[in-house]
Amino acid sequence: MLLNGIVAAVITMIITIIGIPRFIMFFHKKKLGGQPTLEDVKQHARKAGTPTMGGFVFVVVSLVVSLIAALVFGKFSPAFITAWWVFAMYAVIGFLDDFLKVFKQINEGLTAKQKMLAQILIGIVSYFIYSHGEKSHIIHLLSWEFNIGIFFSIFIIIWLVGWSNAVNLTDGIDGLASITVAISLTAYAVIAVAHQQYDVLLIILSVIGGLLGFFVFNHKPAKIFMGDVGSLALGGFLAIVSILLHAEWTLLLIGAVYVIETLSVMLQVAYFKKTGGKRIFRMTPIHHHFELGGFSGKAAGWSEWKIDIVFWLFTAVLSVIALCIYFAF
Repeated sequence: MLLNGIVAAVITMIITIIGIPRFIMFFHKKKLGGQPTLEDVKQHARKAGTPTMGGFVFVVVSLVVSLIAALVFGKFSPAFITAWWVFAMYAVIGFLDDFLKVFKQINEGLTAKQKMLAQILIGIVSYFIYSHGEKSHIIHLLSWEFNIGIFFSIFIIIWLVGWSNAVNLTDGIDGLASITVAISLTAYAVIAVAHQQYDVLLIILSVIGGLLGFFVFNHKPAKIFMGDVGSLALGGFLAIVSILLHAEWTLLLIGAVYVIETLSVMLQVAYFKKTGGKRIFRMTPIHHHFELGGFSGKAAGWSEWKIDIVFWLFTAVLSVIALCIYFAF
């Protein structure tokens, strides 16, 4: 069964590698605008005009390949459907946001309220789909289980919305989000194998394959960015996978980078308002702080490759720690 998932991952990766250049050509042919660059980060100026929405390719390919594989290998289960639905629907929100920015030249895309409402609505539907296959509403913490009943609906909505936005914030420099999420998903692939949840494993490996194929064109200097269509989908997918594998708490370690990125923004905004304009960090999310002034914020800025490697290693180490704790209990 593991081999089936690996085959799906390889197929997804190959098709993504073939599809991305054609997607880039489409952007250039239509003379579409790229992702807006950050004025405060001068080294980003050269990124102007770089095509975005690359997540559309690896998301669609992952969805199609995993669906076909699930049907062929008999893994079209309620858990697979739930994961597939969340990944697809959060991608739809991101696609609409990107579409308005790129094709309609609406800088804001979806408003914050529109995006949040859509995320919540999909979270609600996801809860009912999940409940159809899982009758218990239990949150797992190490060896303890907490049956929270109807409040599980609130948990699943907050979990999906929160992690979706957290990964979205992490997608800010070349290659950062794609490999960080691939590492996070690899940790969940280990858990899925251990518990023989091959239906969930199938879509996890398909998404990893898509991310690796996308990284070929997303590493520095990036030829394309994933856009919200990719980052929102990946965040929601991580959240639902942690729930389906009954390992919710592990995401706090496996996804620590996304937590730190989000907290840096929240702290910056709160401090800025309270002090009348002062800042804790040079710029948030925190990867931009490192980019502008290193760890202290006052030294030479880190290169994008250095930030990538530090964040990837950090995620890998914490993922291993999370797995060790998980299997110890």
